[in-house]
Amino acid sequence: MTKVKIVQKSKINFFLELSILIAIIATLIPIIWIVILAFLPNKSIINSSFDFSFWLGNFRLLLDPSQNFVRQIFNSLTITFGTMILTLAIGAGSGYSLSKLKPPKWATTPVFILASFLPIVPPITLVPGIYATLTNLHLLGSITGLILINTVFNLPFAILMIKSYFDQIPEELREAALVDGAPERKIFFSVLLPLAKPGFGAVGIYVAIMAWNEFLMGLIMTTGGKAAPLTVGIASLVQDYEITFGQMSAAGFVAAIPIIVLTAVASRQIVSGLTAGAVKS
Repeated sequence: MTKVKIVQKSKINFFLELSILIAIIATLIPIIWIVILAFLPNKSIINSSFDFSFWLGNFRLLLDPSQNFVRQIFNSLTITFGTMILTLAIGAGSGYSLSKLKPPKWATTPVFILASFLPIVPPITLVPGIYATLTNLHLLGSITGLILINTVFNLPFAILMIKSYFDQIPEELREAALVDGAPERKIFFSVLLPLAKPGFGAVGIYVAIMAWNEFLMGLIMTTGGKAAPLTVGIASLVQDYEITFGQMSAAGFVAAIPIIVLTAVASRQIVSGLTAGAVKS
């Protein structure tokens, strides 16, 4: 019986490993294909016979000063970091209040309703109201307007994530600081906020990815060109009579680099923070 169980377990492990390998290959194939196309001229891409001729022309065309690509990268970076900082700043105070200060239900109920409402509502249904609001605030077509929009969409989920992380910090730490006479502001900034850094890293990664990949609001709320984010700029490479596959692939390749670097750096911080917390406990 033991040998039969071992054989069955080995078969299950084999199929699990095979499934993981297939999933990895299926994920990597489009990425590898984009990288290959980024270094091919369009004539080689549309040619019936595959001819790999290493070519940097796609990147030279995108980074040409007369093009809008560099400006669109800067727009997306500004939107991403602006959204991340604003969301974390507001989410930190809100999450701390919901977790440790126990506000009344009339204050917490709207937050939970909004957090459950926004993810299930198609963003396109909110476009008329957002468009009118930005127009009245004279923020239509501006980077500030897109930062505010992305913050509104990401903030409810970020608050709940930060609250859940503050919930994991022992209440005894706050009570000890209160007994020592520390004010609530000092407890927040000096005691609990440093312990919540790994949670802020996870929330920051999530918000950055969502803001970097946002397309719909950038398309509708801007006039395109230099005012548009990177996602809209990549989509504009699809023309009525021409699709520049090489430039689109090169743009996608460049667009993937910042968010990958951010995720890699923040992931190390999260792992180190969690390990330190485990050792201290």
